Amino acid sequence: MNAIAHVMGADLTLGAAGGLAVVSGAEAVRQRLLRRLCTNAGDYIWQMDYGAGLPSMVGDPAVVAMIRGVVVAQMALEAGVDRTRLVDVTVVPDADGIVSCSIVYTDAATQEEQGMDIAF
Repeated sequence: MNAIAHVMGADLTLGAAGGLAVVSGAEAVRQRLLRRLCTNAGDYIWQMDYGAGLPSMVGDPAVVAMIRGVVVAQMALEAGVDRTRLVDVTVVPDADGIVSCSIVYTDAATQEEQGMDIAF
């Protein structure tokens, strides 16, 4: 199934034919995951408990175990992630207060490992 291509924090883009660009497969799952992780709970008015709220953690001391737990729990809620496989989340705060989060998961449709990195 196709979805409108939209990377969280960026503008919509045009496709080759001049309409809105669309994505499917692994890229659609990746975009949905990024949107879920970067949405603060309560910001999506149609589903108030949607979102991990990573942006709301900016400026707070990084609690690695809590961040990892939130990310793993949110990954389990996304249909495109195989729930029977372990999700590997590595959280590394640096001296400047930037938290890097590396995520490896299995795509539910293709059974291929996928990865994504987020910094906040």
